[in-house]
Amino acid sequence: MFSHIAKLIWNRKRSNVLIITEIVITFIVLFAIISATLHNYRLFNLPLGFNWENTWAIELNTGSRWNNETDKNQLKAIVEVLKQRPEIASVGLIRMGVFVNAHWRSSRPINGRESIYHSNMVDQDALKNWGVELVAGRWFGEQDNGQSYTEIVVNQLFVDEYLPDQDPVNFEFGDPEQPQILPMRIVGVFKDFRQQGEFSVPGPYMFTRYQIEEGHTYGVREINIKFKEPKTAAYEATLLKLLKSIAPNWEFNINSWEKRREQQIQNVVLPLGLAAVVVIFLLIMVAMGLFGVLWQNISRRTQEIGLRRAIGASERSIRLQIIGEILVLALFGISIAFIFLIQVPLLQLIELVSWSNFWFSLLASVSTILLIVILCALYPSRTAIKMSPAVALHYE
Repeated sequence: MFSHIAKLIWNRKRSNVLIITEIVITFIVLFAIISATLHNYRLFNLPLGFNWENTWAIELNTGSRWNNETDKNQLKAIVEVLKQRPEIASVGLIRMGVFVNAHWRSSRPINGRESIYHSNMVDQDALKNWGVELVAGRWFGEQDNGQSYTEIVVNQLFVDEYLPDQDPVNFEFGDPEQPQILPMRIVGVFKDFRQQGEFSVPGPYMFTRYQIEEGHTYGVREINIKFKEPKTAAYEATLLKLLKSIAPNWEFNINSWEKRREQQIQNVVLPLGLAAVVVIFLLIMVAMGLFGVLWQNISRRTQEIGLRRAIGASERSIRLQIIGEILVLALFGISIAFIFLIQVPLLQLIELVSWSNFWFSLLASVSTILLIVILCALYPSRTAIKMSPAVALHYE
């Protein structure tokens, strides 16, 4: 029966080529949307690594490049005043803020292997005040002052990737090509810190310590304040007035971590939603095309169907033939799309598409296309089996 159906499809290849093309394009787009949605859903459900509630970010703009000699004193004055406010639970400094797309990528050899990681800079107590979970060692402390190393804390993924068989605490590594730079010493290991939010891919991460008394060549970009109780937008004017009274030559942009998070989620969900609408329209077009082709085929094959009914073909066999033809047509289009899509995980064209993601997305896409195909074939097949043999043979 399959060979018979294949021959029928081949004999009408000109009329079927458009439908096959639509199926191929729709299948690829549908696969991409399902794959991206699945990938982001898995990322969203991973632990974020810190608490974002009741925390505001104050972005600093000094008007020119950071001047360590003068700007650190103004920064210190702002931090001291903010810490004295009764409504503020903690004040933390960070170079690259959370829930933003900016990041700092670094590398350094470890045990003869080049390590690549994202890095950031915070003051001494910021991480523990933000609820970051320590799993080994300790946080930054005064005991690190004046030492012959640069104290760092890294996440568990950093340890798993570059120090899988070693005790990471107090492990030191430097850059042989730059011996004048102090070696780095791991003083603690934290669980994770997904700086760029729920949709960011977890990876090796490192924090260095910012000491406000010493300052830094690049300074810090943000002051983050955690409130004891939630604050409304009305408090922003009060806070801005306070900041300008201390540093009138600086510009401040105040935003809550909650708003940043919501904006970042929208930036991911909205494009996926628009793409989903496009896929829905493509599916509707494919469904209409399949329905039209089936209806036209049945109208043209009235005599064939009537003759088969006259010689004893059952309603079930007629229905299976019609549904089988359109299923073979759909599977042919899916096979063409599969040839292109399998290249993605094989050649690692997109690193985010894992094999598990690929097979699940493929199964979901195949199921969706075949379901639409079967639904489109039900009514025309029902019409065909209800046709009287006498009426069909009247055309002979």
